Amino acid sequence: MAKKNDNNLHPTDNKNQKIFVVDKYVCNFISSEWMNNEQSSREFARLHGVHESVARKIKYENGYQIPVATLTAICFNHGIKVSDFFKLLESKYGDKINDDFIEKKK
Repeated sequence: MAKKNDNNLHPTDNKNQKIFVVDKYVCNFISSEWMNNEQSSREFARLHGVHESVARKIKYENGYQIPVATLTAICFNHGIKVSDFFKLLESKYGDKINDDFIEKKK
């Protein structure tokens, strides 16, 4: 039986986390266009099929690394296809979307 290598299971705490610019703009779009001040994070989460903590993370200034499955659930429950979401995202942020990332200390 092969020996399991545990060296990479738990990354060290001193590494920085990378938030890609596209994740930031995905979250900023959802926050600015689909969330409103009268609606709580709990209510948004309930209506869009995600956990309340996800709704709070979306509101972060630099967003977070939003999984595609989470984005798909939000889009589905908002009544829009993911492909149409990215068209809206591109029309709003255009050339700001690239492969860059923001380093965030853990």
